[in-house]
Amino acid sequence: MLGPPAAALDDEQLAATVGGVRLAGQDAGGPNDVLLAESCPASIPAGVVAVVARRAPRGSRSVPVLVAPEGATWAQIIDDVADVLGADPARRAAGRARSALRAPLVEGGGWDRIAEIAAALLGAPVAFLDDHLDVLAAHPDGAPGLVAAVGEGDVGLSGVLEAADDGALRAAISGPGGRPVGVLLAGLDGPPAASEEAVLREVSAAASLEWSRQELRTATESQLRGDLIRELMAGESISRESLIRRGRHLGADLSGGAVAVLGAIGDPASPDPPDERVVRRLLRQARGIIDMHWPRALLDWDAGRLLVLLPGPRDEATADRAAIESRAHGLATRLIASSADAVPGLTLAISRFTSDPERLGSALEEAGLALSIGSRLGRAGDVITFEETGTYKLLFQIFAERPEELSGFYEQTIEPLVRYDEQYQTELVGTMSTYLELDCNLAATASTLYTHRHTVRYRLDRIAELSGLDIGRTDDREKLTLGLKAMRLLGKRVPVPMAKEAATRQAR
Repeated sequence: MLGPPAAALDDEQLAATVGGVRLAGQDAGGPNDVLLAESCPASIPAGVVAVVARRAPRGSRSVPVLVAPEGATWAQIIDDVADVLGADPARRAAGRARSALRAPLVEGGGWDRIAEIAAALLGAPVAFLDDHLDVLAAHPDGAPGLVAAVGEGDVGLSGVLEAADDGALRAAISGPGGRPVGVLLAGLDGPPAASEEAVLREVSAAASLEWSRQELRTATESQLRGDLIRELMAGESISRESLIRRGRHLGADLSGGAVAVLGAIGDPASPDPPDERVVRRLLRQARGIIDMHWPRALLDWDAGRLLVLLPGPRDEATADRAAIESRAHGLATRLIASSADAVPGLTLAISRFTSDPERLGSALEEAGLALSIGSRLGRAGDVITFEETGTYKLLFQIFAERPEELSGFYEQTIEPLVRYDEQYQTELVGTMSTYLELDCNLAATASTLYTHRHTVRYRLDRIAELSGLDIGRTDDREKLTLGLKAMRLLGKRVPVPMAKEAATRQAR
């Protein structure tokens, strides 16, 4: 702005002073017009209180002169003038925000880029949180103070949207039907100006579009992954070339085979599906950990289960099966530990490694069988491998096809001991279980149970009398071992001897 200092006006003063707009060449106008001209006239027309020109005047003028920046079009100049003089001073701020946010939305810049642009538009730290109040993106440098201000206490998304006493301005990120699916936080100093409110609305709208876009992409990719995994589990014939090509299209390299991992939240046999928000949170955490520790894996959620294919090395000559399975076990353990607070009761089952892509369906079957056996054995929240299921695999097949046979075997071997323990408050079943776990070592069993060897020997003799099976004979010992496993698969728990349980508590 050029002109006498006393005549210089800011936007608010100009808006209050100016009554209309007059174009160069117009002789008549209102008493308080702003004149738009290529260059400032030497003689200011009557009634003009300010001039907007492309070129700076020579010498001073009796009214303020605003010089447009080089390259500005008259359309832009008129928009700026209208922004100052119009009834809605936030219109241009909203337009600028919309224009700036268009690029990351079109180019797929993601949450981080949107947060960066939003922070620049508002001149304040910005954070996007999902409905679990997990951070989707924050700028600058994670905006830790801003996130911490609203993350204290278990208030939930609705509580954060309603709160107003932590210094963070917030706006809802909306999903289908206007349902809040997240929150935008902005660390503004004091109440927002009209232009800041307009920018917040545009950023919130952009965030809602980004959420919908990512949900659509996730759903589409999940459908493609689910189709491939379901075809593998159904035993459909898929050529090696097609399998590898489809996997790579989904970002997974299955050319070197894979380890299959299946997971469930809570009881896999429960008819009630897990909460959708918990599933989303699990998938986000699982993707983050797997991308970091096992890139190019295939991950999906289908029919209430987490499904993962962890690819092996491309060069089969370097595929150390034991090392790959051990690494998969370590990853599964890390997944459960990292999600223990947010997703309690996560159980993961691991197949053996197969280097043949065409046999990945069998790997998924192995993981599914291990998961089912783990559920029957009460292993919720644990990692179960197919290898450790041992003879349980054979018994489970019998249980799945002819459960009455497994029940009959249990009744012939272990049930008489269970009835005796219940009637006389003894510990025959627990003692037998410990004895078999310790490879029939009498001294070790007595030490573990904190009892005398003669007491253990007496209980073993009593077991033989009640069951008709001598634990000292190989055939009878195998029957008793299988009877205990049948008992577990039938959902009956082997009681832990009181002395052993007390020792375990003290060790903890």
